[in-house]
Amino acid sequence: MKVLILAVPIGAGHLKAGGAIKQALEIADPKTRVRFEDCFRWVFPLYGYCYRHIFEFGQKYSHRLLKFFYEGVGVKRGDDRLLKLFHRKSAYRFRKLLLEFRPDYIMAVHFSPAYYSGFYKPEFGYRLGVVVTDYFVHPHWVNGAVDHYFIPHESLTSQITGYGAAPEKVFPFGIPIDTKVESQIDRAAGRKRFQIAETRTAVVVMGSRVFGGEWVAIVEQLVGFDVDLFVLCGDNKEAMDKIHNLRGKARLTTLGMVDRVQELITATDILITKAGGITTTEASRIGPCLLFANSIPGLEDKNEDFFITHGAARRIDKTSARATVADLLLHPEEIKRMRLNLLRIGKRDSALYIARKILEIQPQSRGAEGHGR
Repeated sequence: MKVLILAVPIGAGHLKAGGAIKQALEIADPKTRVRFEDCFRWVFPLYGYCYRHIFEFGQKYSHRLLKFFYEGVGVKRGDDRLLKLFHRKSAYRFRKLLLEFRPDYIMAVHFSPAYYSGFYKPEFGYRLGVVVTDYFVHPHWVNGAVDHYFIPHESLTSQITGYGAAPEKVFPFGIPIDTKVESQIDRAAGRKRFQIAETRTAVVVMGSRVFGGEWVAIVEQLVGFDVDLFVLCGDNKEAMDKIHNLRGKARLTTLGMVDRVQELITATDILITKAGGITTTEASRIGPCLLFANSIPGLEDKNEDFFITHGAARRIDKTSARATVADLLLHPEEIKRMRLNLLRIGKRDSALYIARKILEIQPQSRGAEGHGR
């Protein structure tokens, strides 16, 4: 069997989810041939360039732009005619990729690859699946050509069926993450690595590579607490220097990009972060007390709503950070309750369940034109 996994380099989440599925397929059946591609390399180049740069610009300088991009421009229903027309006109070299690999199954880890794949499905006869990588289903994900929708949680089923997906095609297996994260959840080892005493409360502030601005203001509100405070500053050395010079009761550690960051999340009691799909999923396997800040509007703020609704997180900003953390430190039973709620949401071995579902599908017979061997 041959499986083609298609993602796009918009944030790290889509690529990580695709990589996790590839890893799981290779574990589940080493004989399966798996190819992992950046879809933007095979479609009209200007599309990928514009999408990537609009996203990066908005993340750095204008969250309003991202809100417009995800909500104002977004389609209102599944299988939108204009969305299909746009993808048909920008397919460029996509058919060449299919001719090269001739997959039996295509897994799309973003809605765009699913639209491109849908156009050629009758010709090549493969099955098509999509993995929704956020805890909210935008209508973009629903496509009449899709055979399997893998969603993060069963409570989202009504969202995706409301856009036209057939219930029997929906599988709430969770968002796939690296199998190493599933197996390396050792609080004692994490605390030892980062030199955190078991009697100390550890707080981690983890933004994206684009760190600064409101993140710095939030940290300024936290240095007065007697905690072990770790701040991951991404690539922003200026922000790191500014935070490093802050003074307070906290035992403050500033870091850039951290290798094996899940070990730090394992060691922490309170995690303050953006509500990215992969970040929140990894956290749900580990169970810190989650506080969300600076999430992307129209996308990650929907993830915030999901976890807050399930009693597993709170939302903060630079004006509320101090009061929220003070309340949690005064009420450790609330920290425990939120951690347990987060663990209840988490779905283990998602990538392996998805891989096994793919491998259940027997390759369909093709005509000589569509799938000649």
